[in-house]
Amino acid sequence: MKKIIFLLCLCISFVFAKQIYIVHGYGSDENYGFLPSVAKNLKAKNHEVLLLSFPNAFSPKLDEWMQTMSQNFTKLDENTFFITHSLGGVAVLDFLNSLDERTKIGGVIMVAPFDEPLAKLPILNDFIKPKLDYKKLDNMIIHKIIISAKDDKVVPTWMSENLAKKLNAKFIQTPNGGHFMESEGFKDLPLVIEELERIK
Repeated sequence: MKKIIFLLCLCISFVFAKQIYIVHGYGSDENYGFLPSVAKNLKAKNHEVLLLSFPNAFSPKLDEWMQTMSQNFTKLDENTFFITHSLGGVAVLDFLNSLDERTKIGGVIMVAPFDEPLAKLPILNDFIKPKLDYKKLDNMIIHKIIISAKDDKVVPTWMSENLAKKLNAKFIQTPNGGHFMESEGFKDLPLVIEELERIK
């Protein structure tokens, strides 16, 4: 009987398992900051998780990142979710914007995202050039969550909030946290997992 219950629970967990793609930001990789911990915790909950290192993170090129996403993000449906940090957010939006408008994605949780030029980081302007169809993205992505800290000095919180408004996304502003970088002490970010688990 115990074996049957165990197998039943296992089957249920796989039915509700999500495909999760995690995309890091500028100057980082798959081992950076809170991302590995989030990936590990989600894998422990039986989700399928892919956390990649994108090419030339200190001198990123949109075409290279788009190619990496096209080659690796192959399962795209209502059970697919993206977790992003900083540059990873607009990179994923660029990628989704390039897909057929009939594509449906389960959701995105973007930490400190932007879609406007950053005065301190003009090297990232390549990712801002594509014209995003926000209405299309809103229709494609079922659940949209943006997390930003009030004291973010890299991506001003108003910029992330503006993006949330354009996407009709839930906006979560924390009183502190900066840019949620490893150098700011972020080796984990439970809020991301909490928000993902609220999505049924």
